[in-house]
Amino acid sequence: MATVKELLEQSVLMGLGAISMTRETAQNLVEEMVKRGQAQREEASEMVEQLLKRGEKERNSLRQLVRDEVQAVLKELNLPTQADIEALHQKLDTILAKLESQGG
Repeated sequence: MATVKELLEQSVLMGLGAISMTRETAQNLVEEMVKRGQAQREEASEMVEQLLKRGEKERNSLRQLVRDEVQAVLKELNLPTQADIEALHQKLDTILAKLESQGG
Protein backbone atom coordinates (compact mmCIF):
# COMPACT_ATOMS: atom_id res chain seq x y z
CA MET A 1 0.00 0.00 0.00
CA ALA A 2 1.31 3.44 -0.89
CA THR A 3 2.38 5.78 1.90
CA VAL A 4 0.94 9.25 2.31
CA LYS A 5 4.17 10.70 0.94
CA GLU A 6 3.99 8.49 -2.16
CA LEU A 7 0.34 9.37 -2.72
CA LEU A 8 1.15 13.03 -2.35
CA GLU A 9 4.02 12.85 -4.83
CA GLN A 10 1.90 10.95 -7.33
CA SER A 11 -0.98 13.40 -7.06
CA VAL A 12 1.33 16.37 -7.47
CA LEU A 13 3.16 14.91 -10.43
CA MET A 14 0.00 13.79 -12.20
CA GLY A 15 -2.56 16.37 -11.15
CA LEU A 16 -0.64 19.59 -10.70
CA GLY A 17 2.71 18.84 -12.22
CA ALA A 18 5.86 19.25 -10.18
CA ILE A 19 7.23 21.71 -12.69
CA SER A 20 4.60 24.35 -11.98
CA MET A 21 4.41 23.81 -8.21
CA THR A 22 4.28 27.04 -6.21
CA ARG A 23 4.44 27.39 -2.44
CA GLU A 24 0.78 28.42 -2.35
CA THR A 25 -0.29 25.43 -4.46
CA ALA A 26 1.74 23.04 -2.31
CA GLN A 27 0.31 24.49 0.89
CA ASN A 28 -3.24 24.25 -0.43
CA LEU A 29 -2.72 20.65 -1.47
CA VAL A 30 -1.24 19.67 1.89
CA GLU A 31 -3.96 21.55 3.79
CA GLU A 32 -6.59 19.63 1.81
CA MET A 33 -4.86 16.36 2.68
CA VAL A 34 -4.81 17.34 6.38
CA LYS A 35 -8.55 18.17 6.24
CA ARG A 36 -9.27 14.78 4.69
CA GLY A 37 -7.15 13.01 7.29
CA GLN A 38 -4.61 11.86 4.71
CA ALA A 39 -1.77 13.69 6.45
CA GLN A 40 -0.92 14.91 9.93
CA ARG A 41 -0.78 18.64 10.68
CA GLU A 42 2.76 18.15 12.07
CA GLU A 43 3.93 16.82 8.70
CA ALA A 44 2.41 19.65 6.67
CA SER A 45 5.30 22.13 6.52
CA GLU A 46 7.83 19.36 5.83
CA MET A 47 5.62 18.02 3.04
CA VAL A 48 5.32 21.49 1.50
CA GLU A 49 9.11 21.91 1.53
CA GLN A 50 9.60 18.46 0.00
CA LEU A 51 7.13 19.29 -2.76
CA LEU A 52 8.88 22.57 -3.51
CA LYS A 53 12.28 20.90 -3.61
CA ARG A 54 10.92 18.23 -5.93
CA GLY A 55 9.40 20.89 -8.17
CA GLU A 56 12.68 22.80 -8.35
CA LYS A 57 14.55 19.60 -9.16
CA GLU A 58 12.07 18.80 -11.94
CA ARG A 59 12.33 22.34 -13.34
CA ASN A 60 16.12 22.13 -13.38
CA SER A 61 16.00 18.75 -15.09
CA LEU A 62 13.63 20.12 -17.72
CA ARG A 63 15.83 23.19 -18.29
CA GLN A 64 18.87 20.97 -18.80
CA LEU A 65 16.97 18.69 -21.15
CA VAL A 66 15.85 21.67 -23.24
CA ARG A 67 19.41 23.07 -23.34
CA ASP A 68 20.80 19.71 -24.41
CA GLU A 69 18.18 19.31 -27.13
CA VAL A 70 18.72 22.83 -28.48
CA GLN A 71 22.48 22.24 -28.58
CA ALA A 72 21.98 18.95 -30.42
CA VAL A 73 19.72 20.59 -33.01
CA LEU A 74 22.12 23.48 -33.52
CA LYS A 75 25.00 21.07 -33.96
CA GLU A 76 22.96 18.99 -36.39
CA LEU A 77 22.14 22.10 -38.44
CA ASN A 78 25.85 22.90 -38.55
CA LEU A 79 25.23 26.55 -37.71
CA PRO A 80 28.22 28.72 -36.79
CA THR A 81 28.71 29.42 -33.11
CA GLN A 82 29.36 32.82 -31.61
CA ALA A 83 33.02 31.81 -31.28
CA ASP A 84 33.13 30.95 -35.00
CA ILE A 85 31.72 34.35 -35.92
CA GLU A 86 34.14 36.16 -33.62
CA ALA A 87 37.06 34.27 -35.18
CA LEU A 88 35.89 35.37 -38.64
CA HIS A 89 35.67 38.96 -37.46
CA GLN A 90 39.24 38.79 -36.20
CA LYS A 91 40.45 37.33 -39.50
CA LEU A 92 38.62 40.03 -41.46
CA ASP A 93 40.06 42.74 -39.24
CA THR A 94 43.55 41.35 -39.86
CA ILE A 95 43.01 41.21 -43.63
CA LEU A 96 41.57 44.74 -43.70
CA ALA A 97 44.49 46.08 -41.68
CA LYS A 98 46.96 44.48 -44.12
CA LEU A 99 45.08 45.87 -47.14
CA GLU A 100 44.95 49.34 -45.64
CA SER A 101 48.66 49.30 -44.86
CA GLN A 102 49.50 48.18 -48.42
CA GLY A 103 47.17 50.57 -50.16
CA GLY A 104 47.85 53.75 -48.45
